[in-house]
Amino acid sequence: MIYIIGTAHTKTQFWSDAIRDGSSLDTCAAIVERFEAYLREAAISLRAKVMAEENSQYMVLRFEGGSSVAKKVAGELRMHHVYCDPDPSERQALNITNEDRETIWMQRIRPFSPNEISIVLICGADHSRTFRALLERNGLHAQIYCQDWMIWSGEEIV
Repeated sequence: MIYIIGTAHTKTQFWSDAIRDGSSLDTCAAIVERFEAYLREAAISLRAKVMAEENSQYMVLRFEGGSSVAKKVAGELRMHHVYCDPDPSERQALNITNEDRETIWMQRIRPFSPNEISIVLICGADHSRTFRALLERNGLHAQIYCQDWMIWSGEEIV
C-alpha cells in the first residue's frame, strides 16, 4: 500500500542553512522539525519499508546546506529512500512535461512491490488526489494518509 502525505515543499520537505539559522523567508526550523517527527511517526505506525518523495537530489542540494527530511527519517529508520522527481536535465533529455511527472514517480516506486509492502510517499498537496487516482488506475493500492499536512497540522503560514 502506498500512503500519500501531501505537504508544501518549501515549508517542510528539506533542511537548509537558512532554515537552521532562522533566516529563511519560507519556513522555520520548528515547522520542519514537526514535519520530520510526523513522518517518523507515520512510517513507524504504517510499518513502512520505503520512504519516497516528490523531490530530486538536485532540488535539495540547490540550497546551501540542503538535505532531505524524508531521506533523514528513512536513514534513521533503516528504510529505503527514493527521490521520485526527475531533475531538470532529465526532464529536458526525456522531454518530460509537468503532466508526465506523476507517471515517473509511479515508475520509480513500482520496483518496490507497493501492493506487498508499505510505502510512504511525500508529495505536494496539490498532487495527493491525482497521484492516488493514477496509482489506482494502474493497479497499485494507494491511500491518502494526509492530504495536506500544512492544513492538518495548523501550520499554514504565508
